[in-house]
Amino acid sequence: MRDYIVMPESCLYPLRGGVSLEQAVLVEPFSIGVYAVKQSGLPIDGSFAVLGAGPIGLSVLLAAIHQRAGQSFITDRVDHRVSVAKRAGAAWAGNPDREDIVRAILERQPDGMDVVFECAGQPEALDQAVALLKPGGKLMLVGIPRQDRISLVIDTLRRNEIAIVNVRRQNHCVEAALELIASKSVDLDFMVTHRVLLEQASAAFETAAGYANGIIKAIINFESAQE
Repeated sequence: MRDYIVMPESCLYPLRGGVSLEQAVLVEPFSIGVYAVKQSGLPIDGSFAVLGAGPIGLSVLLAAIHQRAGQSFITDRVDHRVSVAKRAGAAWAGNPDREDIVRAILERQPDGMDVVFECAGQPEALDQAVALLKPGGKLMLVGIPRQDRISLVIDTLRRNEIAIVNVRRQNHCVEAALELIASKSVDLDFMVTHRVLLEQASAAFETAAGYANGIIKAIINFESAQE
């Protein structure tokens, strides 16, 4: 949140034609989504679920849809994020605080998921992910747990031979994300829900922390602001 910052040239990526400054801000979460899908080995027409529909979860959803994945399911404990996920292209979206999402998803996809992307960092989401996966499925740990240690249902993991893959950042996927945005292969603009001035930044952080006012992503604008 400063006017200027000095960075090594190797850390910079030119904005190709068609990428706005706001879209450039969204490259960070979207490139994580691109990397997560790449690491998952999600097959074309493969079924997948995303647990957590914040900017990272939505980025995973969009990256997987672009790869021509099959049935897509997404969950979040915030109702407006569930609605946004549906509009973003999820075949089904639900709130785990309002329904049994494992049962609801498996009713629609009885064989289970090829891949589940856990993007919430919550213990209960990990349990849901394991329950959703088909034998031989893959659990992608994208969310960051607040705890130093997490637990998983080892009996189910062993019996179903579930593979677990950790995702950290966007490992060489920034250029791929930029290309998808520049070519208009994906539309991320809906994620920017709030635009604020620098002096409003503190309030914007509070809004984001409280998942209030329909927020997905807030942009700090040095010139003008609107919500």
